[in-house]
Amino acid sequence: MIQFYGDTHTGRRKHNEDSYAISDELGIGLVADGMGGYACGEIASALVKMTVLNTLSRYNDLSQSIRRAHELIQREANRDDAKQGMGSTVVAVKTKGNNYDVAWVGDSRAYIWDGQLKQISRDHSYVESLLDVGAISFDEALLHPEKNLITQAVGVAGEDDLEIDVAKGCLASGQLLLLCSDGLVDEVSDYEIATLLASSTDYDSLVNALINKAFDAGGRDNITVVIAVADHIDADDEQAAEPFIVSTTSLDGKTERHELPRGSVDEDSDHDVSDDMSVKVDNHACKTHLNYKLPLIALIVILVFIGAAYS
Repeated sequence: MIQFYGDTHTGRRKHNEDSYAISDELGIGLVADGMGGYACGEIASALVKMTVLNTLSRYNDLSQSIRRAHELIQREANRDDAKQGMGSTVVAVKTKGNNYDVAWVGDSRAYIWDGQLKQISRDHSYVESLLDVGAISFDEALLHPEKNLITQAVGVAGEDDLEIDVAKGCLASGQLLLLCSDGLVDEVSDYEIATLLASSTDYDSLVNALINKAFDAGGRDNITVVIAVADHIDADDEQAAEPFIVSTTSLDGKTERHELPRGSVDEDSDHDVSDDMSVKVDNHACKTHLNYKLPLIALIVILVFIGAAYS
């Protein structure tokens, strides 16, 4: 069974445009980072949260619930000119036993922790697009002046253009998933996150420690953290396995970014599973799959528009 812990903090901003949700009963964890300025950002992330929770409780389809939130945000923006351009990132997990589906839009992230910190989500961002084509290095990406420009957001893209990426897997006992807004990763390095996660198994305290670390490092944005922990493996669960890993950070401070396997790009917006992406953990038999669509470099007008909405 997977248990959830989470919290959010305004940081040094006046208002909190992040939303989060956790439910052990429903097997749901979610982080949404709103944009469009105070009120608009709050409304957008809250709509994502409420829509995903309501839709998942009935239909159990994570991608479809995010797409429904996308439609509702656009409908709300069309009814009020003051809300034009509002939107939200989202990263969410739906669990059944120790099996999980993670879906995301934008640059809110998902990681696995198992003694190493493994990023399993791939940002929908301008900088990620540059990394994909080899235009910049990983170290350059960390300091890039436009690293907060995203190429996808719930409520902003056209209905047919919204990209929802999905990772599927099984957690082993003691493994955890970390979901977070960019308010954490913009202030705290993956190595620092890994060090904190290694320091305790008091997960409420870990959530607070991560948030406090980001606040003390600057806290320039709202900070939201959700942790999902596998406390044991039920008899009916498949054995543990993980999806494709974007990058791995060890406790010695080394980070390795992994190349996306060839042939993994799919032309559909909601991505199908791919046997080429399955990775076994500790020689267990359970297969999980992941199919990413490499982010397209959006028109500069769209990037500037989204970047301005975040500021």
